[in-house]
Amino acid sequence: MLKGGRGWVGLLASAIAIAPCVHAAAAPQGVVEVAARGGDATFSLNPDALAALGLGIAQVERPLRHLGGKAGVSYETIEFGASDASTIGVRATDGAIAAFGGGALRHAGGFVLSARGQLADLRGFGIRASRRGGLRVEVVDAAGTAWLDADQAHYDVTIHEPAQLSVRQMDLRVAPRLAALLGRREFAGRILGTLAFRARLAPEDAAAIAGGVCDAPLPRPGLVTNVVLSHSNLSGFWDSIYVPRCGLPPLPDGGACTATSTNGKVVVAADASLRNAGETGIPWHAHFGGEHPPYGNDQHPYLVWNLYRVDRDGALRQIGASGAKHAFYSINEHCRCSGGNVFWPGCEDVYSASSNDNGSGEQNLAPRAEIVPFTGVWARCGSSWDRDCDGRMDADGGARDLFAHRMLVDESDLLPPLADGARYWFEYWYVVRDDADVYDTMGYREVRPRKVGADWRIELVGADLPGRDFFLGPALNRWVDPAREDRTHVHRELATPLGRARVAATVRDLGGGRWRYRYALMNVDYAEARFDPARAGSPYPRLLESHGFAGFEVPLARGATVESVAFAAASKEPRTRWTASAARGVLAWSAPPEATLEWGMLDAFEFIADRPPRRAKLVVRGRAAGAHYEIESLAPR
Repeated sequence: MLKGGRGWVGLLASAIAIAPCVHAAAAPQGVVEVAARGGDATFSLNPDALAALGLGIAQVERPLRHLGGKAGVSYETIEFGASDASTIGVRATDGAIAAFGGGALRHAGGFVLSARGQLADLRGFGIRASRRGGLRVEVVDAAGTAWLDADQAHYDVTIHEPAQLSVRQMDLRVAPRLAALLGRREFAGRILGTLAFRARLAPEDAAAIAGGVCDAPLPRPGLVTNVVLSHSNLSGFWDSIYVPRCGLPPLPDGGACTATSTNGKVVVAADASLRNAGETGIPWHAHFGGEHPPYGNDQHPYLVWNLYRVDRDGALRQIGASGAKHAFYSINEHCRCSGGNVFWPGCEDVYSASSNDNGSGEQNLAPRAEIVPFTGVWARCGSSWDRDCDGRMDADGGARDLFAHRMLVDESDLLPPLADGARYWFEYWYVVRDDADVYDTMGYREVRPRKVGADWRIELVGADLPGRDFFLGPALNRWVDPAREDRTHVHRELATPLGRARVAATVRDLGGGRWRYRYALMNVDYAEARFDPARAGSPYPRLLESHGFAGFEVPLARGATVESVAFAAASKEPRTRWTASAARGVLAWSAPPEATLEWGMLDAFEFIADRPPRRAKLVVRGRAAGAHYEIESLAPR
């Protein structure tokens, strides 16, 4: 394992032999720096973030393209052309881009930001290498003052004519000078949107920095496919977690949260990094990106994230869940392979928080319910992007505003009294088809939500302590460590033919002959999926319905009495509440037909009994007839 200065970098759950990536055409050796020239730059500015920081766009001059934004609905996108006479250095080590070098890409147009009656004039702006090095850049004014920083780059190099460097999906941040203009130095590093830029290369220079042409077998039986989630600084800025906006109902037009609001919806997004620790190249094709081996479709991974609160009294609650972010390209960093639509063994990749918020205007967010997670199959036909199943992206498909398919957390879940004495855990993971170990593809971090005025932010807990702010596995491991079970704490996996679940239990002696029993049922990737038989065998199936778990049962010893029976789920809608009943020695919760526990979600159950705990078989039920699964846990003696 490699230990980073502020956390774990490229953590591996176990030592896995990696078949070396075969370089069909070796990358150039040594360090080279080439010049990238001219091109264009595109800013996608988050209107909610601008407003929260007290920033406005006072003027836009000579744009190539300008699409107005609207708070809660769309980013403002502005494109500018760069001077053909301007260049920026691109430095590569052994054929892999490592940093930007000297020079700056100068643009004739630009925009002016207003803050507290003062102006940051970025007309004639330049993009130059950050003084902190690496794959970071600064956006500077005509005099060379840096007002914006950008990092977490997704990039590729085109070696055929016209050869060019394309840098996309960079997190665009407030630089210290702009934070000072705002009178809030703590705003430095806050994300305002995304930056993308392109610049031309000489063909021989493109070949020198494009990386090697790699080859490895694609997933098949007998080979290990394994993606490991990591906490890294691939692009020069450590992965973090952010609040791009907070809105009041009705969304998206209810306006921004205020200093006194408690009923707003807080959107939470994160950077995410990963490493291919297996033996196979992993398909990483953009949706609607054509038919490719080995599955004959546009296969790619999906990123999801959750938020949990552990209350002062120890109760665990899920309070937020995202949609699914569809991956589309791998930069193949730290492995001497060129970027593309295969994630090669030994390589690393990164997605910025802005990319995970659809910050560039691309449609990459969709419902989780379209995916069968245990098999990694996405039912593209009939999905929110292809409702008519014609194999083309619908013009009105996907997220139509800046709240759809995001993680939405109720402000009240992050504020007193619920926040008093509570701890919060952010969890995220990639669903990868044929992945050998789902648990090293997920990770979690402790976070501390804070509201200052109307402004929400997420702080990392223990971020300066190596190995203390990023952990592999589900966040449920923090509530009950499966490696440290005892007579009052049990945490087990339930494996079924349709997917996995986890059940964790705690028992607390309240005194006076009373014990509080608490259970958490996490549906990792279980789904009872029914497909359209008319499309049997198609690489693009149509999903007719999909359901998760529908029942949870705890056996009661003869004569045991229970009270204070409770249920909690991420959804607070009354129609989604499970109902409890006690009969024939069993305390059972049952889900309404439309509220089964779907994959990636966690429900909590509790009661008080007049008996101490014992080991016993609990039952988890699916919706389908015969979907009856037993798992060892705790129950009243």
